Amino acid sequence: MGRPYTEEERAELKIKIKEAAAKMFMQLGFKDFRIQLLTKQVGISLGGFYSFYKDKEALYEEILRDEKNRIRKKILTIIEEENQTPKEFFTDLAHVLLNKTVTNKFYTNEYSSLLETLVWNDDSITAEDNLHFIQQIRQIWANKGIVISASNEELAAAVATLAILCTHKEKIGVGFDSWYPVIEKALLEQL
Repeated sequence: MGRPYTEEERAELKIKIKEAAAKMFMQLGFKDFRIQLLTKQVGISLGGFYSFYKDKEALYEEILRDEKNRIRKKILTIIEEENQTPKEFFTDLAHVLLNKTVTNKFYTNEYSSLLETLVWNDDSITAEDNLHFIQQIRQIWANKGIVISASNEELAAAVATLAILCTHKEKIGVGFDSWYPVIEKALLEQL
């Protein structure tokens, strides 16, 4: 049995575990992620891992929450500091979503994806959280004198629709590339 970690060591190790795991989830996806590979990379035992997390699902969920919060702070900062119109911002967001679903397995995982955590409205708590975030965005624009005609619910639904399209583009097939811009434009015109 290994020695117990000090509080400082625990804090440092937890950061190291999450950073290494986030990279592995991004590259491998949830299904192919192995705790044994993580512990080897971080330099801790399996027991050491389990002193931090119940299982890989708990680790993954914590990383998703952290990443969601980081992304939302970044979005609020961008909206606050740049003079993008809502249409410009949501167009950029749609393109980022499209790019991330191609390059990062964290955004399109079979277990639970970052994209789902950010935009899905499939339960009341997530929907309320998403609407609160939309309200924060709306308030920044209102402070700049920009009024958005769409409701918070309509904005959340538009973003979720774009995300659904991006995450299922392989299932949509060849027509995706020609139809996605048309659908994106139609949704954004509602702002």
